[in-house]
Amino acid sequence: MQSNAAPNLTWQSPGWPEVTIALVTYVALLVPLLLWMVQLPPEQAVLRGLAGTAVNGIAGMAALFAAFALRIRRLRVFGFRTISSSWLIIGAAVGLFAFGASFIVEYVYFLFITEPNTQADFQVVAKSGPLMLSILVLTGAILTPLGEEFVFRGVIANAFNRYGAWVSVIGSALIFAAMHGPSVIFFDALLVGLLTGVLFRKTGSIWPPAITHIVYNGLHLFHYSIT
Repeated sequence: MQSNAAPNLTWQSPGWPEVTIALVTYVALLVPLLLWMVQLPPEQAVLRGLAGTAVNGIAGMAALFAAFALRIRRLRVFGFRTISSSWLIIGAAVGLFAFGASFIVEYVYFLFITEPNTQADFQVVAKSGPLMLSILVLTGAILTPLGEEFVFRGVIANAFNRYGAWVSVIGSALIFAAMHGPSVIFFDALLVGLLTGVLFRKTGSIWPPAITHIVYNGLHLFHYSIT
């Protein structure tokens, strides 16, 4: 006999179970990397830079997979939706804006705070020749942005949507920034997180924020190579 009961709609969007397993997976993969990296001597800056970007991207993708495998198992629910090319162009323009705005953020920050250069490893890699720069772009400007957007927008901002736009955009941006540590990069990441959060909220697609993040990271890496 077939039941006429309405289908259970509780799991139609990510919730706290997905947020929890995604963050646990993400942190569990990054912590061993950080412990290993701090033991490397200064002359291993290239290895640290490439390993850091690669593992960060992989960790984000693994976090999405963990959330996906938990109960929903439909990528569309996590923002994997086709979107018009106009939104992708907007995403690229927002990435360009974020790149320029980050210099203002950093200028103001360093008026009040002095700290070691947290991007030194990436700068060393970017200046280590075309091959190293190409690998860095692949890991830092493609793999890392995709992984981070998958988890922080596809899972976390998505789950927070149920509490409204403010919680979704600001909450996910704050968690994203916190994962970058207590430095000027916290504020750079907060800027990117707010902009990509708005794009995700507007479109429901992961691709415009991913383009923003790719353009932002890519421009910074090329900037490192010439300064």
